Amino acid sequence: MKQALFCLIGSTCFTLVLSLGAFALYRNWKIKRMTSPQYRIVSIIQTGMEKEALKTAYLAELLQLSVDEPSQLYALDLKKAQAMLLSSPLISEVKVKRVPPGTLYIDYAVRKPVALLGDYANTAVDKEGFLFPVAPFFSPKQIPEIYLGLPPFGAPEDAMERKGGEWQSPLKGRYFALALEVLQFLEEFHLQEGLRVERIDVSNAFASSLGQREIVLKIEDELVLHQRKKELICQFPKLLRLAPKDYRLQLNNFFALRRSMLDDYRRQLVSADQGGRFAVRIIDLRIPQLAFIDNAKAQ
Repeated sequence: MKQALFCLIGSTCFTLVLSLGAFALYRNWKIKRMTSPQYRIVSIIQTGMEKEALKTAYLAELLQLSVDEPSQLYALDLKKAQAMLLSSPLISEVKVKRVPPGTLYIDYAVRKPVALLGDYANTAVDKEGFLFPVAPFFSPKQIPEIYLGLPPFGAPEDAMERKGGEWQSPLKGRYFALALEVLQFLEEFHLQEGLRVERIDVSNAFASSLGQREIVLKIEDELVLHQRKKELICQFPKLLRLAPKDYRLQLNNFFALRRSMLDDYRRQLVSADQGGRFAVRIIDLRIPQLAFIDNAKAQ
């Protein structure tokens, strides 16, 4: 009996000592990883759908990493690091991993602009309604601008149920939904008809007065003519005024009218010796079966 008890106590003590020794080794190993110069972050590898969509220096800034005072790889909280990166309005998804001994791996996706937001300077919007700055992160692109008539950035909802934009908070409501709907409808014509959509203005689409309700599109046709061994580039900007309820039908009517307008432009430019940008034409299509055309004094 005494021998069995002695063996039990000895076995327990041996197990305890072994466990304490293993814990001490693990603790020392963990402290070494947290403090050793070997595991300092010296590089960042980034991947994503686009090659270096954002500068590595910008990602390091978001993570508060410094070249002068390198952070420890294993001291970095990965969940906190992901949250810090997602605090940027430009980043929609992100994963962060450690690559020992001194590399941080970041896989992320940036928001893709579907339009510029004319209500605010240097601001784009994606299809989900998230806002993000353009410069200096993206190179200039010829994408349409939408104008919703929003109140100042961060302002509360106005009488027309429009709330000021905010980072990390998607635009909601009928104004953005209508602008996106018009934009999507125009995409097919934009490719087929060879014209450029510059602006979609829905700020008065839901005005209290029926007579004031309208969608205004700013578009531009470009004709390239070859005359007398010269290439003439002629640009014809237009403002289309459309009724919000019937804008699809009215746009189809405009594209039918546009064909004859382009033929007319070609006939008028037969003897031209230089191209250029012509006066803006306002085309009001809000009344069924009619199109009022006028030249604007200013663009």
